[in-house]
Amino acid sequence: MNASMVIQSQLLATKFFVPTASGPLIARPRLTALLDQSLKYPLTLVSAPAGFGKTTLLSTWGRSLPVSTSRLCWISLDEDDNDPQLFWASVLSALDRQLPHHFTPLLLQLQSQSRPPLKQLLVALINLLVESMQRFVLILDDYHLITEQEVHTTLSYLVQHLPPQLHVIIATRADPPLPLPMQRVRHHLLEVRTEQLRCTIEETRAFFDEVMHIHLPHETIQEATARTEGWLVSLRLLGLSLPERADPLTILQQISGKQRYILDYLTEVVLQRQPQDVQTFLLSTCILEHLTASLCDAVMQQTGSQQMLQQLEQANVFVVSLDSNRQWYRYHALFAEALYHQLKQTHADLIPLLHSRASLWYAQHDQTTEAILHALKAKEWQWAADLIERKSLELNALNWGVSHYQLFLLRDWLMQIPADVISARPGLCLACIWMLVFIAPQTVLETWLNAVEATLTNALTQADHQESAPSMLVSQTRQELENMLGEAIAYRALLQSLDEEGEAALLLCQQAQALLSADNFGARSHIAVTRLFASYTSANDAAAAIQIGLRAGSLNQTTGNTDQAISLMGVTAMHMIGTGCLHETQRLAQQAILLGKKSDALFPPAVGWPMVWQAEVLREWNQLSAALSCVEEAIKLLVQLEWTISLPHVLHGYSELLRISLSRGDDNAASSALQEIERIGMNMHQPSYIHSCSYFITIDKVRLWLVRGELDRARQWAKELDLKRRHGTPFAREREEVACARIFLAASQPDLTLQQLEPVFQRATVGQRWSHVIEIRLLQALAYQMRQEETQALSALSEGVCLAEPEGYIRSFIDEGVPMETLLYRLRKRDRNSGPTPYLDTLLTAFQQERMVRVRAEEQAQVQALPEPLSKRELEVLQLLAHGASNQEIAQELVIALNTVKRHVCHIFAKLGVQNRFHAVRQARELGLLGEEL
Repeated sequence: MNASMVIQSQLLATKFFVPTASGPLIARPRLTALLDQSLKYPLTLVSAPAGFGKTTLLSTWGRSLPVSTSRLCWISLDEDDNDPQLFWASVLSALDRQLPHHFTPLLLQLQSQSRPPLKQLLVALINLLVESMQRFVLILDDYHLITEQEVHTTLSYLVQHLPPQLHVIIATRADPPLPLPMQRVRHHLLEVRTEQLRCTIEETRAFFDEVMHIHLPHETIQEATARTEGWLVSLRLLGLSLPERADPLTILQQISGKQRYILDYLTEVVLQRQPQDVQTFLLSTCILEHLTASLCDAVMQQTGSQQMLQQLEQANVFVVSLDSNRQWYRYHALFAEALYHQLKQTHADLIPLLHSRASLWYAQHDQTTEAILHALKAKEWQWAADLIERKSLELNALNWGVSHYQLFLLRDWLMQIPADVISARPGLCLACIWMLVFIAPQTVLETWLNAVEATLTNALTQADHQESAPSMLVSQTRQELENMLGEAIAYRALLQSLDEEGEAALLLCQQAQALLSADNFGARSHIAVTRLFASYTSANDAAAAIQIGLRAGSLNQTTGNTDQAISLMGVTAMHMIGTGCLHETQRLAQQAILLGKKSDALFPPAVGWPMVWQAEVLREWNQLSAALSCVEEAIKLLVQLEWTISLPHVLHGYSELLRISLSRGDDNAASSALQEIERIGMNMHQPSYIHSCSYFITIDKVRLWLVRGELDRARQWAKELDLKRRHGTPFAREREEVACARIFLAASQPDLTLQQLEPVFQRATVGQRWSHVIEIRLLQALAYQMRQEETQALSALSEGVCLAEPEGYIRSFIDEGVPMETLLYRLRKRDRNSGPTPYLDTLLTAFQQERMVRVRAEEQAQVQALPEPLSKRELEVLQLLAHGASNQEIAQELVIALNTVKRHVCHIFAKLGVQNRFHAVRQARELGLLGEEL
């Protein structure tokens, strides 16, 4: 095992160790008794600001738990646990450490390439716990470090379905966004908060007597408790700051203000009391999140750190041991912050040097992430760039295999490096642009592109004049320089294709193509996607866009670039949907999926991309259950890509889930999908997000608002759209116009609707985007109907029907609701004079089936709305009540005692909220609890 693996293994193991006290502790029986009581609740929340002893309390109590009663699973959370996969890997690992191999199959599933959705994995975990004879206490310490919504969402699911075998304790500085109110109502939550954690006067006395060995008068104890407000960390600092025979009231009188000022003041006093070598060590190493002897030696440039760490631990100076071998430590978080404040006040010039030394140590031990972070904090830009460049080949090959969370960290790292440093390394710069093309701010990407193009153009010009090229490009051949310049121009073209300059992107694609070598299939595929985008969204030539995509996909398939071929087939299928070619889209999507399943491509989850569009075809054909299963499988695959370029793919997966949820009448699921879309959008730069939304989300977001009766919200959105300068491609603005037309229609403004739709109808027709023409024709028909102009309404509808019939469109009609059904009846009545109308018959039958499904769903919802459902026997009694049977007749019919019948009748009345038989039967009929024969 190499040094990197050893260190990583050691650090990972420390997450699961229950922290040990570094010195004597006071007994706090009132709090331990409270935690003992917590085992009667599924969830316990220990919430208080830093320094109130949450970790100490829980670790002390946890160590006292009998193994025969509960197995303690401890996780010290950190920022990396914002990655949902890492978070749940930690949870499963903690459980598995307590019951070896029991949870290993789930852990292996989570870490596999074809891992199931987290919700599915949690269901399996819950079932596994239910089957277990063991009970577990899971303590999640420092949960305030978790900011990722998906972690909160998945933990919420577990909390809401906690089996009796698992008790969860969350220690945090702030209340987490979990369903706490619901848990309170159900009495499933015990809360331990700041007021309970404050030291009492008795505990303050015990602390000074037993821990600090300082005996103070009762008045001083009262004053100390009052001034510090029972804040344990300040009491400890106060004890450390008291010299022998000093009057503690003198120091107490100087303590005032907020806790932050108290902490800084007391820390300074504590430091002044330490020997010089201890002060130097504390200040020099406070920049480190984790402490180990060799790292501290490197930062201090001396030896003896192991002895110093042990000395600090024994002296109880806010050092926490992270493992049983005393190899890794950390400072108490508040103490580290206060030390760093002192370091900045007294030796600010040393901070970059200390970070630099730490960076070198981490780099030597192949801990690149930490090495880069410390290099950036040292502002050693060239060294940081060197460290990042070590991964440039992996980045450029798109197989870095890191999580989205780490990719966003990478973005933040790169944005700290001055542009002139990163642009001086064209290869690294291009790799980073490609990695961050959808998540870095547009201005940053433009700055990098400008710099790298200037560098490469200058190098090529000098080479033409046989002058020496820049030193960092000496080893590059002319073809390599041209390749890099071609890639830079290709990326610029891609960015332009997502915004207003789409047609200009086509010229850039020609320039890039001329520079790229024939075997640079990756860059040529990027150009194909750019040309497809620009042709479809800006040049308004859907047929040309589809042909570009088909040719590029076929070429990549021929050359063995399977993952690129699948991606290109997916993006082509997305645009093919707009042309109305549902059957051809279905064939292309199935071909791509089959290709992915047959190959051992680098990213098998890429088949999720064409699956999204297969789901859209199934939705349009009204196969909603199949469509839902398909898109859920697609999303499950796409989120595994862990690649920022996949963010638009995942976003489109949720956009399809939004569409299917709207068609299924599940506006809650649709709203959840939209929230996920907006969450993803927060991590994307604006042009790429607007571009992605233009295909479906812009209109479906408005449709959701209208379904939920939020017309005012939709109107406000349209108003703001008119007031601000619009960005995006002509296609994006066109879809915004259609969304506005839907708002006018919902507001019963048919004239404005028709006025809004006419220019977009013309553009969609010229572009041969027949799916959009169908949508616009249906909206026009509804607007004419609202104006009571039936001839024009049926004419517009007839054209939409003629376009839709060959491809079997169904949902586009049903989703427009009852007014569309009425129009279709009238159109069928008119057209039947000329012969059979099988397609119209199919559409109207689909409306009838839809209505039956909705009625059944409403009846079921009413049944489920009962505070407590009726039992099988109560339903039998209810049926006989409805037939007018007396209690005695019911007893004879069911062969039960008369008193039992009376008890059942009372229960039925209570559950239905009624007082007599008549109202019970009427309420039961309204809820669909009685057979139709009644």
